[in-house]
Amino acid sequence: MSVPLLFVHGDDGLGLDMAVRDFTAEIGADERVEINAAATPDEAIGRAALEAGTMSLFGTHLTVLRQPLRAAGRSTAAAERLMELVSALPDESPLALIEERPSRDLTKPPALLKRLAEAVKARGGRIEERNAPRRGDLRAWITAHAATTGVKIEVRAAHLLAERIGGAIWETDIERGEMTRVADSELRKLATYAGERSIAADDVEALTIDARPASVFAITNAVDRGEPAAAADALRRALAEGQPGLRILASLATRLSDLIVARDLVARRMPPPDIAKRLTRGNARMAERLAEAARRYRSEELEAMLIGLFEADVAIKTNVMDEESALTAWLGEYLLASRASGSA
Repeated sequence: MSVPLLFVHGDDGLGLDMAVRDFTAEIGADERVEINAAATPDEAIGRAALEAGTMSLFGTHLTVLRQPLRAAGRSTAAAERLMELVSALPDESPLALIEERPSRDLTKPPALLKRLAEAVKARGGRIEERNAPRRGDLRAWITAHAATTGVKIEVRAAHLLAERIGGAIWETDIERGEMTRVADSELRKLATYAGERSIAADDVEALTIDARPASVFAITNAVDRGEPAAAADALRRALAEGQPGLRILASLATRLSDLIVARDLVARRMPPPDIAKRLTRGNARMAERLAEAARRYRSEELEAMLIGLFEADVAIKTNVMDEESALTAWLGEYLLASRASGSA
């Protein structure tokens, strides 16, 4: 590369760290200065420019700036300083820019990310994207990572490990950034336990706890499918992980309102494109899912569930019940009981 410059972005925390590690080895850096813009956004760009422009007396000196986009924030002046950091980088001054992004935002890259990538490319730097495995891909990642680290693992064990970490969850509000780091840590622990033999499924059963991340969408999706047990499990996980109960309640209320409207539109034989316009701003696939879900319930059942949520909201806000108790009671009364009686 013309300038020892790396810009790596994505939601895979471990992958981002590995990219910096490989870059450090590639340029033969003897020392590394880490600047975390998440902690000091106002100072980070200026400090990175100062560090990158400082020649080391003891070998190659690598400056690492984490979260450069956060450092720039919404400030036009800060964005220009970030561009200048790259454009004015001395030829022999290595710099690595690492932007860890939320999983839910990967499909919506900000304009500044594209602009920064173009600036790095113009200087002859390298741009890499390191994203965490999506649904169903974590098992293959575990198998490949185990091979590169000299760990032997059976296929069933890799499948179970991926499942316990959350690799099979498909909801889009799941943050996947730490899944590979957790998998790497678990592999090391399991390898120590297994010794010379391959890691077996029984080892995973014994040593790896169920660490699947919580998802608010998983609760509403389970309601869509009319699966009370799945809804109860997703609710338990969300509350245990610290998801705000009122946020869960609001998501459920929104979904039930959509289902009530969808059931009415389906009953009136409204075409799917029109349903999409009314409910999902043109997302025909989501409209079809809502219409299918609405058919699983009677209109009065959906209305009772929504009224029950309003009552739970009042109970929480007047301190009659705490969030967990109110949501659990609503689930038991309006979903578990009705599904068990086969009233849908």
